[in-house]
Order: sequence, then structure tokens, then C-alpha cells
Amino acid sequence: MKCSNTCILSQGLQPYIQEQFKQWGLTKTEGEIGLLLLKGLSLREISTIRGTSETTVRQQALVLYKKSSVEGRHQFAALFLEDLLSPCQYFQTTQKISGT
Repeated sequence: MKCSNTCILSQGLQPYIQEQFKQWGLTKTEGEIGLLLLKGLSLREISTIRGTSETTVRQQALVLYKKSSVEGRHQFAALFLEDLLSPCQYFQTTQKISGT
């Protein structure tokens, strides 16, 4: 799903994320795991919240990564962050850091 930065920021990320999860065909459980991963929780923290084993959460996360065509949690999070950061913002920040 492509949505402009203005669209994403005005509505919040939740509808955008939910639509993407729907397009990937995630189950309700996979969607919940995905949201918790995006919030930065560890697999252990997620297993505690959900009342399941860490192994179960790890397996659910692997299925989620496969459905979203990524290799892990960093790429998964990057799918959502990349639409928020325009190339102009990236290059301006990079120039400030490097001093050019």
C-alpha cells in the first residue's frame, strides 16, 4: 500500500499497518505479533504478554517475515519507516552529520 507522508501522518500509522497486514494475508495472531515487533518488544516480552512460549512466538514471527518477504525484524520495521522518510529528509540529515 502506498500512501503519502501527509496521509500517513494525518491518520496515524495504524490504518496503514493494518491494510498492509491484510494484503499479506496475516492471521489475527500474526498481526498482533507484528504490531508488538514494530513497537520494539523482544520475543520473550511478546511471549509473556501473549501467555505462550518464546519458541511459539519465534515461529510465528518467522511466518510473518516470510509472508512479508523480509529476512527479519529490522527489515520488517523498515518496510513501514521508509514511507515516512522522504529522500530529501535523509540527504539533509546525512549532510548535517557529515558536515558537507
